[in-house]
Amino acid sequence: MLLLLAACLSSAVQATKASPWNTKTAQQLASIDDDIARNSSMPGYFDDIEISECRFSENGFDWHLIRFASVARPNGPLWMVPHDDENAAFEAVIAALKVHGGVAVVVNSGPGSARRQVGNGTCGVKTDVVTACDPNRNFSATSPKFTDAFLGQRAAGHPVIALHTNSPGFSGDGKDGRGEITILDAGAWVRGKMQPRPDGHFAISPAVEMANYDTLGLTAYLSKEGKPAANAIACRNAMNSAGVHFWHERVTRSDGSMSNFLALNYPSIAYFNAESRLEVDLGLAAARHKVMVAAYLNGCVKSGDQPVP
Repeated sequence: MLLLLAACLSSAVQATKASPWNTKTAQQLASIDDDIARNSSMPGYFDDIEISECRFSENGFDWHLIRFASVARPNGPLWMVPHDDENAAFEAVIAALKVHGGVAVVVNSGPGSARRQVGNGTCGVKTDVVTACDPNRNFSATSPKFTDAFLGQRAAGHPVIALHTNSPGFSGDGKDGRGEITILDAGAWVRGKMQPRPDGHFAISPAVEMANYDTLGLTAYLSKEGKPAANAIACRNAMNSAGVHFWHERVTRSDGSMSNFLALNYPSIAYFNAESRLEVDLGLAAARHKVMVAAYLNGCVKSGDQPVP
């Protein structure tokens, strides 16, 4: 196990030690965060949600994280939105907090909603000096402040759920793909075959809005184990039956993502990643997250850390 240094302490220790998390109102943060600005004028949007911020520097990058906590039910999942430019994921995480409770931590890269954090230093597992750091590749023992700022907010026994809005996976899907997240096997497509990527599984009778190949859920497993655990397979079967494409991400060494970091260092913590294809209509992309989260919580999570049937 890795020993993490606390960058932003959880509310559980605030009574005994001053916390870098500072409570704010939506109006106070609207000028520096476009997601809050986009929604702060909507009546009731942030009702029953406590907002706080944390700022710190690490490895040459200055980070600004914003925490959203359910006032009524803070003891729930830890939600993550590591990419500031994935606006639908932000919409979805606020909705998820209101339905399921818990705490959400999101990255604010500035009022312009950038994907990477500008700076000059090392990022995650990479040792090269870079001028832009992908937040979702910065979970590492070499970035303990950043990593613990997220995991330090997790309530024991609850899963970590990351929400992402991604570009279409590859050009073969007819959607001018640019990203790597897709349930399809790109190589097979070139050979004239439509099949899921290795360790991927198509949804069973998905609804129209869920049928695109760049919307999927995933969990991670270690390559040395040979195959996903029985409970992970049961989770996938439940989600496939709920109409969600599913991918078992095989992890050999960390790429700096939270899924890889937890699989390699904290395998007892349940982690789920929901990927929704980018849409002009934020509501459509966010609605897919709602479906995937409900399918995961209903079909995969019981008490304790591990997904179970």
